[in-house]
Amino acid sequence: MPRIVSLTPAVFHLPERVNAVSRAYGAQPVVPRGPAFAPLLAKVRAGITAALEAPDHEAVLLTGTGSTAMAAVLGSCLDPKERLLCVRNGAYGDRIVEFARALGQPIVDYELPYGERPDLDRIDSILARGEADAVALVYGATTSCSLNPVPEVGALCKARGKKLFVDGVSALFVEPMDLGGWGIAAVMGSCNKGLHAHPNLTNCVVRRDLLDEMKKLPQRAPSLELSKLHAAQAGGSHPYTIDPMSLRQVEAALDELAHEGGVSGRNAIYRRRATLLREGYTRLGLTIATWPNMPLSSIGTAL
Repeated sequence: MPRIVSLTPAVFHLPERVNAVSRAYGAQPVVPRGPAFAPLLAKVRAGITAALEAPDHEAVLLTGTGSTAMAAVLGSCLDPKERLLCVRNGAYGDRIVEFARALGQPIVDYELPYGERPDLDRIDSILARGEADAVALVYGATTSCSLNPVPEVGALCKARGKKLFVDGVSALFVEPMDLGGWGIAAVMGSCNKGLHAHPNLTNCVVRRDLLDEMKKLPQRAPSLELSKLHAAQAGGSHPYTIDPMSLRQVEAALDELAHEGGVSGRNAIYRRRATLLREGYTRLGLTIATWPNMPLSSIGTAL
C-alpha cells in the first residue's frame, strides 16, 4: 500500500516507535483498572517532567487535546474571583479569552494585533497596580510562527507574586522551556505536536505548590478537575476512563524524544528543517513574516 503524505499543519506522520504500538496493541492490551496500568501511568508522568527538566512540577494526563488542557488549567488553577490578565496576540490567545469568559473568570483583556510583541512595561504596570492576580499567554504562537516573551513575563510575575499560565501546546518538547526558572505555575500541553504521539491524550504540567493550593479551589470543569486527577494519578489510578493504548504511544514517543537527544536535540532538528525551508522560500521570492523582537519559532514559518 502506498504511503500517503499529508502536507496539512499538525503532526500526523508519527515515529515508527509510536506506530508500532498501534499495530501491536491488540495482542497485548492494558486493562484500565488492571495491574499493568499504574506502572505505565507513573512511567509516562515521570517521563514527561524528566524530559522537560521540571522537577518542581507534576504532569497530569487527560483524554483530549491541547484545548482540553487549556480548559483544565483555567477551570482548575484559579479562584473564581481571581482576575486573569490575558495577553493575546494570536488565535490561541483569543481562545484563552473565550474559555475564561465561558468559565465566568474575571479577565483583564490585553489584546494586540496578531504577531505584535506585548509591552512588558504595560504588563508590569497592570500587575503593580493590583489589577490582575494571574497572567495567561501563549508561548509558541502558531498564528505568527513566533515566540512570545514568556521568560520576561515570568520574571514580572515572580517579582509581583502572580501566577503565570502558559499555553505550551505548540512549544513543549520542541522549544526549550525552563518551567521552573521562568516561574510558570502551569503549562497547557499536548502529547501530539512536539511530542509526536497521537492527539487523543494531553497533559497539564503544574507546579507542586499550586497543586497544594488547588485542593482548596473549586474545580469548575467537569472531568477536567486537575486537583482530583492529580490525586488519583499519584496513587496509580484515574477517576475517569483513560485510553491505555494512548499511554503506550506516549511512552514510545518519550523514548523517541530521548533517542533524538531530548528537547534540545529535537529543537536542533526542527531548526535545521526550518532553515532549509526558509532559505527556499527566500529563493522563491516569498517574504517571511516577522515582527520586531519576536523570534521565529522552530515549527513553522508565516509568509
